[in-house]
Amino acid sequence: MIPAHLLAWERCERYKRRHEPDAARATSEIRSETLRKWQTEWANESNGGWTRRLIQDINLWRGRKHGLLDFHITQLLSNHGCFGEYLHRIGKLDTAACVDCQEQVDDAEHVSFVCGRWWKQRRALEVEVEEDVSPDNIVSIMVEKRSNWEAVVRFVNLVQSTREHEERVRQRLRVE
Repeated sequence: MIPAHLLAWERCERYKRRHEPDAARATSEIRSETLRKWQTEWANESNGGWTRRLIQDINLWRGRKHGLLDFHITQLLSNHGCFGEYLHRIGKLDTAACVDCQEQVDDAEHVSFVCGRWWKQRRALEVEVEEDVSPDNIVSIMVEKRSNWEAVVRFVNLVQSTREHEERVRQRLRVE
């Protein structure tokens, strides 16, 4: 979604140019400028580095013809979910380490692209999308075609739902 301040700027510009003879062209030019401004802000923002690494081009992301965001894809994109680093940061875990391989930092990148526990599932995904997946290309792979989007969703949902189930079991054992 285009940030509110840019939508406000866009509406002001459209109002200023409302009497131009070719209003459709003016509206198109203004929208193009809005998207250019958004991409510039996106690229220079200090927060959200992980999401920005995944979604490098907002026009590519916005222009996709398929793919609804679900709970687990949102976790992958935001790095907020059943990841040791995140759970440690919010006080749910004592350590940020991966429970599967003991890597020091367990985050969306580690789980989805590095952790040895998921190598078979990750490799099956790569075979299905016919490309090695990485943080730098996963979004372009997803938006390329619906079958790729669905394959990534299946992989992420499998990994995250398994991790969530196992974390709930660990939490119950800690309480007992």
